[in-house]
Amino acid sequence: MRVAAMSLAVSAGLLLSGCGVNVSGSGAGSGDATTAKADAGTTALAIDGEVAGEITSSSSLNYSDGSRYQRFSLPLTEGQAVSLSLEGALPGTLAVFKGDALIARGEGPGLAFRAKSAGDYLVTVSGRNAEAFGPFRLGATSIAAYDGKPLAGEGEVMDWLTGRAQDYTLQVERAGLYTITLASSAFDPVLRVRGPGVEAENDDTGGSTDSQLRLYLEPGTYTMNVAALESDDDRGDFTLAVRYAPLPDGMVTRDGTALVSGQVAVARVEGGSGRRFVLDVPNDAQVTFDARSDDFDTVLHIEGPGGHYEDDDGGSGTNSRLSTRLAAGRYTVRVESLGGGSGMFEVEARIDGVDAPAVEAVTAP
Repeated sequence: MRVAAMSLAVSAGLLLSGCGVNVSGSGAGSGDATTAKADAGTTALAIDGEVAGEITSSSSLNYSDGSRYQRFSLPLTEGQAVSLSLEGALPGTLAVFKGDALIARGEGPGLAFRAKSAGDYLVTVSGRNAEAFGPFRLGATSIAAYDGKPLAGEGEVMDWLTGRAQDYTLQVERAGLYTITLASSAFDPVLRVRGPGVEAENDDTGGSTDSQLRLYLEPGTYTMNVAALESDDDRGDFTLAVRYAPLPDGMVTRDGTALVSGQVAVARVEGGSGRRFVLDVPNDAQVTFDARSDDFDTVLHIEGPGGHYEDDDGGSGTNSRLSTRLAAGRYTVRVESLGGGSGMFEVEARIDGVDAPAVEAVTAP
């Protein structure tokens, strides 16, 4: 299905027009794709190599829009996938031709395409308009094409976005914490993961435009969706990586776990979802609740016979603490993330007059 999608994308690229470069080098032509004769020559560009250039007023002229361009020759084998990168001061666009046929086109900083046949491909660097000048660096890198197989537990996919969102399958055999990272220098990526009990999304992480989700996943089949934030027309190469880590000892993974006075429970929240516990208060007593996390801003909700109570930052920093007198009965204790973040947390309840047991943590169900 991926091969068919790429073939369709390349076929669509052949129909594009109006990029303003006459690859034949003749000054004649029809429509707005005609240009001045390309007498500036063509520079060789190699895979895993880089060339430097500069668009100036003496560069070849695109009669379509008044911009200037330079040409580069890139030899490729049949089926080879390539990522082009454009860096530097020039506000530029990239276009790729095979003969007189346009294969791919896009604004910098990157462009990915696949060679349908072996031979020399013409890569052009153009200014985005008639006033666009400046130096640039053009690089070409080979992409290891995705073979279409599901990722089993851990692994990495190097692929390219062809304009629309694309799905990848993750087969999980053992429960644990999975870190899924989507990185690209060509577009602003959006990562979505869905599967048994999971519906999560991330755009930016850690001050970067890359996306990352840390999820507790049980055995099953999950779908990882790769998309561009800005537009369905964005294209470019990306890396999708999955890493596994075992659960911390005693981690609670299901709602409804009973809290025991004086014991610490370790759990995790994902995005807007929270984690729910229960606490049995044997008689009227003062009860103190703490929710602590280094990953997100905790919010505590307590509900039962004594009413409903809530706290955001009653503890240190963004941690939550709530201390109140409760009537005897069963209470629901819910821990949530204030901003919809994800991460690990600890929750503890202490009932005055009830001694803590000898064990140190709540046992996971």
